Amino acid sequence: MNRAPRGAAAASSTRKRVKERPLAPDAAHIERVNAALIEWYGREARPLRLRERTDPYSVLVVEVMAQQTQITRVDELALRFFARFPSLATLASAETADVIDAWRGLGYNRRALALHRAAQQAVALGGLPVTHVELMELPGIGPYTARAVAAIAGVGRSIPVDVNVARVVGRLIGAAEPLSSREAQEAADLFGAALPDGRAGAWAQGAMDLASRLCRTSEPRCGECPLRAECRSAGRSFPAAARSPRGGARFTTTRRWLRGRLMDELRDAGSQGVQIVGARGEHDDEAVAATIKALATDGLAESLGGGAYRLPRSTG
Repeated sequence: MNRAPRGAAAASSTRKRVKERPLAPDAAHIERVNAALIEWYGREARPLRLRERTDPYSVLVVEVMAQQTQITRVDELALRFFARFPSLATLASAETADVIDAWRGLGYNRRALALHRAAQQAVALGGLPVTHVELMELPGIGPYTARAVAAIAGVGRSIPVDVNVARVVGRLIGAAEPLSSREAQEAADLFGAALPDGRAGAWAQGAMDLASRLCRTSEPRCGECPLRAECRSAGRSFPAAARSPRGGARFTTTRRWLRGRLMDELRDAGSQGVQIVGARGEHDDEAVAATIKALATDGLAESLGGGAYRLPRSTG
């Protein structure tokens, strides 16, 4: 039996384990992609009212809201928030209770606290920073949100990369498998670096709209894509996305449901507070007591004693 030399076999094995890296796009390819994507976005952008607001404060609020909420829902609710807090200064000086109250309908209420604290720190610094590196120093502002604010409201060229943008970028450069977060950011920034000032936001929003409408997870509509001539994955098929198993706990039995109900009670009660005792829906009194205590620990509720709670206030 013929055997390959041990060294050759080891080298072959090593080659199989090395992840195939896509070719880096050249300058001409980048230029063509950038022009086509921004031109398409100018014609086909989703009609969201929030995209008319491009000042740094508005973009920061919208991006924090959109972290775990669909952008169409944010489009409905953010204008109400801006009516109460039209500027960074008004948000920074507001009562915590009022900020949480204005967050009604958006869920994940700790985001409201993070946004409030970020506004307070920014005011103390003299205003919102303009670079994504500086924005990341504000409480609760991560890399994606910081890049989005800098790109949409400033002159930042670092593209904010979420799972949708990563999919578009990976296909553009012909990645054989999904890119890591670092790889996707590096690849996206190759396109961003070639953009004129102020265009990274349009590029990112265009990529998001493209991912939503055409560059889908398993069945991309390549024939309708404005980038098909430049996409190194055009015409490829992709495995269907794994579906979450059906069933599981009903939402009304979850702690998230209970937290939401208690937060609504606190909002409705105003500064006088409300007694949070007894069962709520399918949750017994022990679960309710534990949940309201957890909300207080998170800074979302204030104990008035005797089982009464309200939204946190610095004054009576």
